[in-house]
Amino acid sequence: MPKYFVKPEDIDVSNNSVILNEENAKHLITSLRASCGDHVIVCDGQCIDYNCELAEISSGKNKQCTLKIISEQPVMEPHLDITLYQALPKSNKMEYIIQKCVELGIYSIVPIYTDNSSIKELSQSKMTRYRKISEAAAKQSMRGFIPHISEPLTLEQSITASAHKVLVFAPYENENQVSLKDLLHEHELAGIKSAAFFIGSEGGFSDREIDMLIKANIPRVSLGARILRTETAGFAILTILMYLNNELSLNRSERDR
Repeated sequence: MPKYFVKPEDIDVSNNSVILNEENAKHLITSLRASCGDHVIVCDGQCIDYNCELAEISSGKNKQCTLKIISEQPVMEPHLDITLYQALPKSNKMEYIIQKCVELGIYSIVPIYTDNSSIKELSQSKMTRYRKISEAAAKQSMRGFIPHISEPLTLEQSITASAHKVLVFAPYENENQVSLKDLLHEHELAGIKSAAFFIGSEGGFSDREIDMLIKANIPRVSLGARILRTETAGFAILTILMYLNNELSLNRSERDR
């Protein structure tokens, strides 16, 4: 069953109706060849899904559909709010990172400029594409909201932005004393509401940047004997955090009460 994210104001619960506008309506009508009576899921982006039936298709130039709400239900989201600070990699690797991390339960991704990254500026068209990939992955994986893809920051700005997170760390290939397992053993994830971690680019973090992390008291951790690619490390760590935290613990709306 197809799923679409809509603005909360497009949902009229009192009249059991939802308006599906523009791109979503065009996709449903043209690409999926839906007809009246077909079932659709819409989400308000605030962890509520509405099971709907396609009731009316506009005949005008601008595509629009009216859906009838049949039922609603909360969407289960991870209890742990995780942010990935990802150094910008080459090619289209960032798109892959966004897609997989959104599927696995990330809450937000912040692209960062680092010393060893060859990308020093992101265009708005690229940011628009990144956010569309996040939305598409959120639809596919039945998320309750679209994880935010932030405007890019420098590492310095990212360190400051991560200060409010309860657990923050940075995998580092030259760390030989503290492993990720050691760090997580010291923390009871069930009692933590937010976490963040930093992933370097293909060349890793520079010595200058490691000094910045040290001064900010951000632990460096080893991921083991093997060196992971920048496009692999993020969702490998995310998978570990989701597993240890028990992804099915709470939905987002309950957590925020």
